[in-house]
Amino acid sequence: MLATDESIPVASGPFSALTPSMRPQEFANLSVDSSEQSDGELDYNYDEFGFRIEEDDTLESSAAAQSNDSQQQQPTPFVEDPAERLKWTNFLELTYASFTKDTASSSASSLGGAAGAESISSASSFLSTSATVSAGSPATELPLKLPVTDKLKSMVRSGVPHSLRGPVWLRLSGALEKRRKSPVSYNEIVKESSQDTLATSKHIEKDLLRTLPSNVCFSHAYSTGVPRLRRILRALAWLYPEIGYCQGTGVVAATLLLLMEEEDAFWQMTTIIEDYLPACYYTSTLLGVQADQRVLRELLPECAPDIDALLREHDIELSLITLHWFLTLFAGVLPVRILLRVWDQFFCEGSIVLFQTTVAILKLHEAELKSLENTAEIFNCLSSAPTRIGDIDCLLEALNSRICLPINQSTVTALRGRFTAALMADEGGIISIHSVPNLPKQKLNKRQIARSRFVISSLLWGSESNGVGGPGSPEDQEKAKNVRQTELLVTLRDAIHQIGRHFKQHDAKHSNIVLQADYGLESHAQDLEHYVQVARGRRRRVKALLDFERHDDDELGFRKNDIITVISMRDEHCWVGELNGLRGWFPAKFVELLDERSKDYSSAGDDSVNEGITDLVRGVFCPAFKEVFEHGLKRSHLLGGTAHPWLFVEEASAKEVEKDFNSVYSRLVLCKTFRLDEDGKVLTPEEILYRAVQTVNLTHDAAHAQMDVKFRSLMCYGLNEQVLHLWLEALCSCEDVVKKWYHSWSFLRSPGWVQIKCELRLLAQFAFRLNILYELPKGKVTKDTKVGIREDVRDMLIKHHLFSWELD
Repeated sequence: MLATDESIPVASGPFSALTPSMRPQEFANLSVDSSEQSDGELDYNYDEFGFRIEEDDTLESSAAAQSNDSQQQQPTPFVEDPAERLKWTNFLELTYASFTKDTASSSASSLGGAAGAESISSASSFLSTSATVSAGSPATELPLKLPVTDKLKSMVRSGVPHSLRGPVWLRLSGALEKRRKSPVSYNEIVKESSQDTLATSKHIEKDLLRTLPSNVCFSHAYSTGVPRLRRILRALAWLYPEIGYCQGTGVVAATLLLLMEEEDAFWQMTTIIEDYLPACYYTSTLLGVQADQRVLRELLPECAPDIDALLREHDIELSLITLHWFLTLFAGVLPVRILLRVWDQFFCEGSIVLFQTTVAILKLHEAELKSLENTAEIFNCLSSAPTRIGDIDCLLEALNSRICLPINQSTVTALRGRFTAALMADEGGIISIHSVPNLPKQKLNKRQIARSRFVISSLLWGSESNGVGGPGSPEDQEKAKNVRQTELLVTLRDAIHQIGRHFKQHDAKHSNIVLQADYGLESHAQDLEHYVQVARGRRRRVKALLDFERHDDDELGFRKNDIITVISMRDEHCWVGELNGLRGWFPAKFVELLDERSKDYSSAGDDSVNEGITDLVRGVFCPAFKEVFEHGLKRSHLLGGTAHPWLFVEEASAKEVEKDFNSVYSRLVLCKTFRLDEDGKVLTPEEILYRAVQTVNLTHDAAHAQMDVKFRSLMCYGLNEQVLHLWLEALCSCEDVVKKWYHSWSFLRSPGWVQIKCELRLLAQFAFRLNILYELPKGKVTKDTKVGIREDVRDMLIKHHLFSWELD
């Protein structure tokens, strides 16, 4: 029989349902029955799971306790039923015995007769989640995943004992199997994620205290769960670059941390992301969860026709409510006691439970919804429906009844594929390269920690990137080449389309922009000519920093963030400009000079006005573009060393300008705009690239920024200058350097880079103004570096009488 662990919560009381290591330290040694309760040393404003009990709820409960008629309405204490736990331990021992009996005969010959039958004598080993199993031990023969049978489903639907939930969930989902078979450990992933400066780190930090603010484990910066949640979210963002960080994963991970240890919660999250939900569920487009909302609406007429008719009558978009339910797997939506029972079934039966639970919630409130006539009241009732469920048995009865019979795995899978493909087609995400159609992704790309089995093979061959082939499998490389390049192009196209939709939404003049790349040879040949023509336009603009009222006819009034065309800058303090057909003077200190002589300014592309563009560029576009540069990158060289796209860009940019280095360098030193030198000549894209690389190195090295940050900052330079597509052409044309850094099957050495260039050309029609130093710490090093550059360049320009305006 499975022995009872003394640390397992079996009685109700503050924090008794939390995993022991998560309980607040100040309360960890206090007994529930201690006389210290009356002294106020134990905070009774929190329930067993650590959630704060609102004062109104406490008063209502006290009033109900005084009434004999109301005592039945009090919430039942969260006490584990010993009989139910005994039933589960017996079932697990029978499962274990059946498995060992089957494996004993197959292992008898190798273990010496009946030695295999005596492998383990207790189901406690079966429930162990420890990953350290001695080599050659019979314990390695234990099943890492519980076989899902009708008997198991029946028991799960009646509820898993709370003290067994953690290990049972790990076995049901296959998370324990994933953990033990993973080539990298959680500690290694945490180490890598802490070293890599992710663009999502700032968003993770912002949301740590907002994920479960009412829970004692996450309510303060020093709470026990905050550092654990930070490590898990950063590890997930590093492991799945296509996902990065999603608020939905934060809520799910925080809830799992209440019930299991940090490492177990991480592997449970990876199993949810990889095995339970579609690959595009938590990506930046939320394509998977959007498709699930269409699947739900497709199933609703058959499962709940009256509710479907009501929604259609009042023209209510159900996805506005249920998308959050699906994204968080009902965490933070359902009361935690009910949520655990739903998750019991979720980990046993799969994601169809999400649809079944939603339909069951709607059916339980069907009578109330029908009684409402006002659309707003119906919407509010739907929004609060999960929080008003008090009887878990009623919900589970509806969830497992004939109401949800049409919801089965085959139907959901077929509908998911259909609606995901439709969404991709609507957004221009389905393309075809070399007759390889792009369908909804079936598997997420995961980062790998490169390891070499032999030092000599590492020196001679290196290690492949992105898991494509190996030194001894050139055929596999060729086979995977086109499929992988297609995925890279689709991911990049999706990121570009997100930026395009952002400009359409926030800037009216871009409402008619067509996000369809032109792959024609004529447009490719005209890129440089178009760049030169645009770069020769010398219109100077400034952005107003605050309001300036117009009192006289010769003054120019404006509002904050207005864009003013500068006519004269002769006077140091008063400039002359034009706005909305009016001309006049204005104080120079009230405006900020925009480095925009050749493009139309847009507030949608200015990260000081609209922070959303930073998330799209640094968090979505840059990782997708970096994957293109990482595809086929030689990870090591004959003499060893580090390989990174930034190192390739550095060498290629220097190679492109070395032919005429002296004249180029002198012009770049005197050039503020990257476009025009003292003679009014237009700088080439290669010269701009070289200048941008040098500037990034100078500013970022002083702040000890990593190469990932440098790469993202360089991409922002390219977007600001509208030359990113020309930079790609220049880099790919540097054949000697490309061959040195990339394998023959890489993207940059194939004709596919032309398609990437055509997609990047779409971004050249938008005006960006991104802060290059966005990811650098706002410390003394960065400030001094910036000031030093500014003073040196200003002194040189004043001596040569080139410009008279203030330099950034």
